[in-house]
Amino acid sequence: MILDALPGATLEPLAGDKIVLYGDQAILSRQITYLGNPWEAYKKRIQMPKEWMAAHAHATYLGLTPRFVGVYHYDGTTIFVDFDPTTYIEHGLNNSSAHVSTNDLFQAQTLGQFSRVDQNDNRLTSIRADQFETYMRFGYEEKNPHIDVLDRFTTEFLNGSRIDGLAAVQEMHAANWPDKFQNEWQGFYLEYRLSGFVKEHGLEHLLVVQKEKRKSEYDYDLRLLRGGVTEHFGDLKASNIAVDDSPGNAAEKFFQCLDEYGRFWYVIYEHETWHGRDNENLATIAWNEWRKSVGHVGRKAYDPLSYAGKFKEVCALRSCEGP
Repeated sequence: MILDALPGATLEPLAGDKIVLYGDQAILSRQITYLGNPWEAYKKRIQMPKEWMAAHAHATYLGLTPRFVGVYHYDGTTIFVDFDPTTYIEHGLNNSSAHVSTNDLFQAQTLGQFSRVDQNDNRLTSIRADQFETYMRFGYEEKNPHIDVLDRFTTEFLNGSRIDGLAAVQEMHAANWPDKFQNEWQGFYLEYRLSGFVKEHGLEHLLVVQKEKRKSEYDYDLRLLRGGVTEHFGDLKASNIAVDDSPGNAAEKFFQCLDEYGRFWYVIYEHETWHGRDNENLATIAWNEWRKSVGHVGRKAYDPLSYAGKFKEVCALRSCEGP
């Protein structure tokens, strides 16, 4: 598949291994596979054999640029993942694994190119097959900085973990988040976490989660900036993966904003949902009891089963978990 994607590339022997030689680049490759039980379905990898150490050293000696590339192919879709060898070589190769998630593959399929640094400081870049030749010739195409912020947040936040509703609202309450008592907590928790991520990493010059919205300004969740000036707006939404649409905005105001700024982003995170009603409403009762205990007073008389038909006990906001 690599030879098909790189016109003029050849298969050559090197230090007891076979490489794809493309210009001055020596490509060592393996198939991307699922790790298997007990790992989550979205975690995949290539296996880097210890022999790659010698091949890497010999390629470097010859003045070539070594590359470690994973190949993912499913149902007509091909994604290449370029694992920067630097950190893997530094730690030594002994049949080591290089990990990639289905979100990396999904982002590459959607955007063409997607690059990130994982928690172990390994740089990996996922490239759709039709852009692989361009990537190998010219390198990674830097994305819009706003997309980069959201990509970084997505990588940190969408880890497949289940988010307990009561724990989430208690976390927002402890931080005095304005929407800590809202029934549909999952969207407000997403805002809370994104706002915290932006502040923690000093990215407020690029993106602001708006909570104090003035009457004369656009009432949207996201303000995207460049040079300290608002470039455009966006709305952040959490949507149940089981439904086919997501809540929109008032059309007149939306088109006014679009006309003024030239673009508008909807940033939608899908989630799987487990309702309290399916577990004897235990979580719903606990949520209502907790709200009462911290002084929340609703518009109606206290009811331990308030919002029982819709309260979400657990949500899992996930990266794409396709094959």
